[in-house]
Amino acid sequence: MKAYNPHIFLPFLLLSLIILVASCKKDPEPGPEPDPGLPQEILILNNWIWEGMNDFYLWEEFIPNLDPDYEEDPKAYFQRLLYKDDRDSWIVDDYEALLAMFDGVQPATGMSVSPGLIDETQVVSIVIYVTPNTPAADSGIVRGDMIISIDGKALTVDNYFDLYYQTTATFGFGSWDGINLIPNGKEVELTAVELIQNPFIHNEIIEYQGFKIGYYVYSNFTPGPNDEWMEEMNRVLGEFKAAGVSDVVVDLRYNGGGYGYVAEQMGSILGPNSAVTSKSIFSTKIWNDGFTQYWRDADLDEDGQSDGDESMRLLSRFPDTEVNLNLSKLYFLTTDRTASASELLMVALYPYAEVIQIGTETYGKCYGSVTIDDWENPKRHNWAMQPIVLKYANSEGYTDFVDGLNPNFMVEESLLNAVPFGSEQDPLLAVALEQITGVAPVTKKSAEPQFDFEQLPVPRKQLPELKLDWPLRTGSSKIR
Repeated sequence: MKAYNPHIFLPFLLLSLIILVASCKKDPEPGPEPDPGLPQEILILNNWIWEGMNDFYLWEEFIPNLDPDYEEDPKAYFQRLLYKDDRDSWIVDDYEALLAMFDGVQPATGMSVSPGLIDETQVVSIVIYVTPNTPAADSGIVRGDMIISIDGKALTVDNYFDLYYQTTATFGFGSWDGINLIPNGKEVELTAVELIQNPFIHNEIIEYQGFKIGYYVYSNFTPGPNDEWMEEMNRVLGEFKAAGVSDVVVDLRYNGGGYGYVAEQMGSILGPNSAVTSKSIFSTKIWNDGFTQYWRDADLDEDGQSDGDESMRLLSRFPDTEVNLNLSKLYFLTTDRTASASELLMVALYPYAEVIQIGTETYGKCYGSVTIDDWENPKRHNWAMQPIVLKYANSEGYTDFVDGLNPNFMVEESLLNAVPFGSEQDPLLAVALEQITGVAPVTKKSAEPQFDFEQLPVPRKQLPELKLDWPLRTGSSKIR
């Protein structure tokens, strides 16, 4: 069954919203005379950035008055408009590629890695997971494999990112001998292909100490084309319910976010049935002053009255679901890559269930962003910007966790000693199993590495996201 999407935008709002934002525009302070040599396409991009940011940006009141007619680099101009504490807004020059990425459709090998610096000199990329049915999986690459070269070149801080994102590359692997990383003779050539990657990286029912425990690794809150991965969510968690699991462990260690309504649907499946049947508040949303008032005045439910603070754009409720596990206690595995919609899921469940977080602090992103492409028809360019437009909180007002969500049980994972998902030797999962059953798994003591491993920026093309999914302006611009 396709999941119900509650955020379908009412068409009549498009025209009225355009009128609203047009009436709220502020003009930049006059700058120097525009450079007569500045290309027309640059002027168009800069003015589009100025208008879009002043319409939608959460921190609109802090946007500096910088003349868009006097900046040669549109990306630099966008950055100069950002609020000082904003680390999550960005801009790209390929709108179609951006939408494909949001839907989980993009050229990829199916291999996700964590690069790190060893003893301040050598770079190694450790495979943290491999998506099933992808070139990487078919080549026998598994979690914990260590990439020490690409195309015969040793990895450095200057080349690892570009080498990783080639369409075709030969990956050289190494092994740790207890003291050093050494080549092990394994080389795999991979070609990135257009993939629709299943966010359910791994799922199983673990039978331990007489308990049936559902466990799944989830990489991205995406509905997939034609809601394919929403149906997968119902299937996987429906199997947990049919098997009579007593508890569920949700592994969000490498989940950087995704669509907000997918998190809402997962919350309805996992959480107490009482929260679903009573249509309890899942989250509230804070926009800039202009949009907050606009949503209060609008009649989105078409009952003939202004929606006020009950507007569906100012709060969301637990949606209906065919599958409900009715859990009063939930276990989440996290790292600093756990972000945005992942954090939203946990925070939204705080008032209704006991949330046990195991691992390390999360990324810390209590914001949502909007995809803004060119609103003119025909389009003048193929750029898109993704500014932060709202801040979310749970039903009790909890928000502003910009330093991340702190775990109940602090457990560092050692990727140099990575084990397969579902293994009792996984230190994070082992703590969850102990908390559920009262019995700690017998774990093997692994030798500690004799060097420091400093994590480097992950090879991914965008930052973590919380994406909401209804058209806001014209064309295909979407809140995400």
